[in-house]
Amino acid sequence: MISKRRQRGITLSGLITGCIVLGAAALLAMKLWPVYNEKMKVDQAMEHLGSNPDAARMSKGEVVQALMRQFDVSDVDRFDTPGLSKVVTVGKKKGTNDKVVMIEYEIRAPLFGNLDVIMNYRNVKEFGPVKTD
Repeated sequence: MISKRRQRGITLSGLITGCIVLGAAALLAMKLWPVYNEKMKVDQAMEHLGSNPDAARMSKGEVVQALMRQFDVSDVDRFDTPGLSKVVTVGKKKGTNDKVVMIEYEIRAPLFGNLDVIMNYRNVKEFGPVKTD
């Protein structure tokens, strides 16, 4: 029996196992970071749209153009104007005169091999009542 006083450090098998676990975690983080980074940029663009005082009076085309300007600044390359028009919905909240802007789409990113990661994105922004002049 080896006394505890003579034991020092980690075994080779423990070191290899630790490196494998750390490498797998790093690979997963590197593959998933762009997906979550894009999600945060789209969230930020929706928040910027929500802070616009004229957003309640914007048409769908104006909302799409405002979002595209934010996407250009934030470097979101997933959308062009026609593509963004397909995933943005502008309407009124049921039972009220409040305006609702919703963006909903699916992000699919390769993980490794034939395994993909799919993230369903949905963000709804409500505005006050639509005022007509």
